Amino acid sequence: MNDYFSFVIPAGSLSRIFVLIFIGIPLVKWCSKLLTTLCLKRFSRHATVLVGHIIFYGGLSFIGITVLHELGFNISALLGAAGVFGVAIGFASQTSISNIISGFFLLLECPFLVGDKIKSCDVVGYVEEIDLLSVRIRTADNTLIRLPNEAVLKHSVVNYTHYTIKRIDYIISLPYTNDIQEAQHIIYDIIQKNSSFFCKEPVPTVRLQGIEQPYNTNEVRIFLIVHVWVLTEKFSSVSAILMEQLKNQFDIHKSTITIVQKN
Repeated sequence: MNDYFSFVIPAGSLSRIFVLIFIGIPLVKWCSKLLTTLCLKRFSRHATVLVGHIIFYGGLSFIGITVLHELGFNISALLGAAGVFGVAIGFASQTSISNIISGFFLLLECPFLVGDKIKSCDVVGYVEEIDLLSVRIRTADNTLIRLPNEAVLKHSVVNYTHYTIKRIDYIISLPYTNDIQEAQHIIYDIIQKNSSFFCKEPVPTVRLQGIEQPYNTNEVRIFLIVHVWVLTEKFSSVSAILMEQLKNQFDIHKSTITIVQKN
């Protein structure tokens, strides 16, 4: 037993253990918070959280090993035993290890950031937190969903807020008797009246997509496609406003239309 630890603890070791526990641990916490704050100014919040975790748990591990050494434990023998134990734990926790590795790949690739609206694994919502094991998503109805990093990495990810501007696409169906140029003029006029909502570049477009007979109907209709660009944060509100105004304006002209938003 004496090969592993000594029952007699020198007074110097006790004082060093005291310093490590009562000064070292708070110091590790402080360093972790300081580095997190500094990294936040240059890197994404995702990277910052991972760096903070690595510094904190790495520091705690160093303190733990040093305290064991001061207590007289044979660190080499303990590390050997820990290696065997670690292999057994590794087989038992392959999913957790896979999630951690996937978390580092997400950090390197950085397909989304905290606050982005994404779709992954058929889940749509805003990224609340990204940690070593999972990504936490807040859906539109305020439901928190935890997605393992491995699942996010394996599936496709759609980032709705990555770019600063987005395009609203409408398909407008009108009766065949409508004048195409007049309909285009009505749509352009509505866009012009709401020009403060839209980006000047790329310019809005309204063009003829086709004239055809919809499936299971006897009526031939005109199909126009509308493209307008807006700031990403205004996408939902502006698309609803524009759709309502299109409907109201064509009602005034006594034209029955259908509007389908493609995105």
